[in-house]
Amino acid sequence: MTQNPTLYLDVDAVPSRHFSWRGVGLKSLAGLLVVAALFALFHFVLEPYIAPLEEFVRKLGPWAPLLYIAVFVVATTLFVPESILAIAAGAIFGLWMGLIWVVVAGTLSAIVIFVLARHLFRGRIEQLLKSHPKIQAIDAAASDSGFRLMVLLRLSPLSFTLLSYLLAISRARFRTYVIACIGMFPGNFSTVYIGYAAQHAAALAKDLKLHGGHLPTGDSLIHEMTLFLGLGAAIVASVVVARIAMREIRNATKISPEVVP
Repeated sequence: MTQNPTLYLDVDAVPSRHFSWRGVGLKSLAGLLVVAALFALFHFVLEPYIAPLEEFVRKLGPWAPLLYIAVFVVATTLFVPESILAIAAGAIFGLWMGLIWVVVAGTLSAIVIFVLARHLFRGRIEQLLKSHPKIQAIDAAASDSGFRLMVLLRLSPLSFTLLSYLLAISRARFRTYVIACIGMFPGNFSTVYIGYAAQHAAALAKDLKLHGGHLPTGDSLIHEMTLFLGLGAAIVASVVVARIAMREIRNATKISPEVVP
């Protein structure tokens, strides 16, 4: 790996600092489309399996979180997107318990990837990265003073698994690498919230149909509005944090148009 301290990241997508209502409108529309896509993913891909999974989870009792964590670790190690698994956690375990298990599973997955990449697959991964010299420069983030940069990388929208492998074969110290996983938490929260809200919306639609269009006893319009407004706030906060992280990565590292081999 290169020891060049210059970090190159393709951050052309980072927006200009000049304010533009048109830009805000387009980004808001893009955000809504992403949320709609995630809800569609839940409805058409995950929802048919949620009811049997919930029953399976009830039968497993306290073993259910352990099974979820094991599946999460294995799946993300094999590049299954963590967002799908986090959405499932929100739908199955609820918002707060789902968040806890995703955070635990994500941290354990990062540790497993670190061990695998550094001690078993390092040579093979480095060979693969030779065709991607721009990505190789993430090695600079692993210097002893790179904790802040590693947190920013975790806050950014870069792939969790890819970033874990890259940092694992870099100069990152294990302790620093693990602590920097705190940068995953904001994204975890918004993704788990999407699963929780999608499952709640599906259950609410069934209840409304059952009760002739009226909210079930114990529910209220204020509660429903608060839940979905909270979802919107969580997504907006996650996007803002990711944008700030990408901007800070660009500002904290002197981006070079070429990576010195």
